[in-house]
Amino acid sequence: MRILLVSHTAMSRTAGQPRLHALANHPDFEVTALVPDRMNFYGKWETAETPVNPKFRYVIGAARGQNVAGQWYLQHYPTALKALICELKPDVLDLWHEPWSLVSAQAIALARKYSPQTRILTETEQNIYKRLPPPFAQFQAYTLRHAHYLVGRNAEAIEVARRKGWQGESRVIPNSVDCDLFQPAAARSQNEIFRIGYVGRLVPEKGLSDLLAAFAHLPNDSELILAGEGSMRQELEAQAQTLGIASRVTFVGNMPYLALPPLMQSFDVLVLPSRTTATWKEQFGRVLIEAGACGIPVIGSSSGAIPEVIADAGLVFPEGDIARLAGCLNQLKDSPQERETLGKIGRERAVWRYSWKQTAKFMAAIYHEMRQRGNRENSL
Repeated sequence: MRILLVSHTAMSRTAGQPRLHALANHPDFEVTALVPDRMNFYGKWETAETPVNPKFRYVIGAARGQNVAGQWYLQHYPTALKALICELKPDVLDLWHEPWSLVSAQAIALARKYSPQTRILTETEQNIYKRLPPPFAQFQAYTLRHAHYLVGRNAEAIEVARRKGWQGESRVIPNSVDCDLFQPAAARSQNEIFRIGYVGRLVPEKGLSDLLAAFAHLPNDSELILAGEGSMRQELEAQAQTLGIASRVTFVGNMPYLALPPLMQSFDVLVLPSRTTATWKEQFGRVLIEAGACGIPVIGSSSGAIPEVIADAGLVFPEGDIARLAGCLNQLKDSPQERETLGKIGRERAVWRYSWKQTAKFMAAIYHEMRQRGNRENSL
């Protein structure tokens, strides 16, 4: 089966290419990936990384519109996408892009013209129903009208797509984690200090002011480590000073991806205290499954997909409820046994639900189902 996956996420060896490696191990698949030569993410230009020992074909295409402005994507391929569709005549075209992106509409239009037998899968994380400005509303309507299958990162994303007009088959396939890279420490040290960790952007919607306020209610044998950068760093540093907890709060800045597993292994708990806004809520929270894979219990707010991702591997508090967050932190601080139990559950969930191997297994089943349905329709 010929699979063509179009994705800017697959530019990264760590964020997207593990799915390609896992899919390429399937004996029935010939996998080709098309990625842009570069993309601008949050003001920083990144270039495509060449895969290490791939069993799949990796095409870096010259793209246009790669600058991400306000999270609206106008990326498209002047020549590479058409050439691949005409050459491959793929059985399945997997669009690892939001349905409202220009490249999704472009790919579908090209497939319908040059490879009409191709089955088209669209993927989405968008879990807030909102009015899109033109031309993105038109791109979304076109994609949802002509795709054959929808994959959502969470249940809310699929519901939003249905409200936008999706009428076909769908399934939740979550984000994934490298369970070989993120794994429990060989020998976990017994910290005298209760270590609370956060990994991610330091921006208002992540609820970090709530986390600092809740942390101020914990005794002095606790510390908070914040990994990441963002517009709120100075404000958070000032808040820590005002609360009298600055000596127990450490800002470590951005860290290389490969440095995250040992950092998470040093935590007693990881917290994701996100807050929903009018235009955003947590679409998944990848750090939750990364910590889970390390055997670390997690605490998350009720924003978006967080409760769905955590399930029984941690604690959930109502977003914005500082007292409840402080209660969750104290609860786990006082119960090493509960931390150990939740950590084991998190590791088990990471392996059977969130590993790249499992994601590839889920996607492979969908690809086969799509081709079989296409064959039946073509035979009528």
